[in-house]
Amino acid sequence: MNVIADLSEPVFSRDGNFWEPHVEASGPFRGLHGGAVSGLLVAAMEERAREEDWGAPMTASVIILRPAPLERLETKIEVLRAGGRVAMAEATLWAGGKLYAKASASFIKPLAMPALERAEAAPAPFDPSPLAVWGARGPQQRTTFFDALDIRDGGNGIKWGRMKRRLVAFDAPFAQLFAFGDNGTPYWLSGTEFWPPPWGFPNIDITVHVSRPPVGPWVGVEPDSDWRREGVGLTDSRLHDQAGPLGRVCQTVVITPR
Repeated sequence: MNVIADLSEPVFSRDGNFWEPHVEASGPFRGLHGGAVSGLLVAAMEERAREEDWGAPMTASVIILRPAPLERLETKIEVLRAGGRVAMAEATLWAGGKLYAKASASFIKPLAMPALERAEAAPAPFDPSPLAVWGARGPQQRTTFFDALDIRDGGNGIKWGRMKRRLVAFDAPFAQLFAFGDNGTPYWLSGTEFWPPPWGFPNIDITVHVSRPPVGPWVGVEPDSDWRREGVGLTDSRLHDQAGPLGRVCQTVVITPR
């Protein structure tokens, strides 16, 4: 039976630069879920950016070197540039002296540009909470990261999600985009003849670009994939939030026999 711990606790509990992942950080394959790993690295940089007043995160990319274990993790941050309007940083994830993932992110301070204001009306705010719960997960024999997520089906190709349990103890709205954007492949597969999939489909990276900071707790993912007979593919998803279109997320997928 899947038993979720106290929902007031985050998925990753913190001790300085060290983190204890709860069982809800687990993935469907070996090790931790890619959305949990990438979200943790981006959250650590997002917090540093807030402390240093770097501005808003606008893009971040994570490469996953190997499945991260369900054990004590360490994050390390290196500042690449900090000055003017643009700051850049790198973060790495370690366990037992071994490197498991590496991320980079860029931050930009806003500057008023009235000439670029859009003439059209802004999209009406959208509340996904009345939508049906996404039911394509199927029966789960163990607890995974999906147990920390509330996922709804928009019925128009967009899956909406919000955290049932916070990723980390501090605010990290940009990191939350990784938590849901990493699910673009299963979202896409669930609408095809390949569901349930006869293969594994881990992604070895994930990159998010946005045009503005995200608004609200909900993240919408509108997925599309281009898979090839050589066992490789790309999942390319549009991102939305409660205020309208937000950006894109791309993942390189390695398709493997089960």
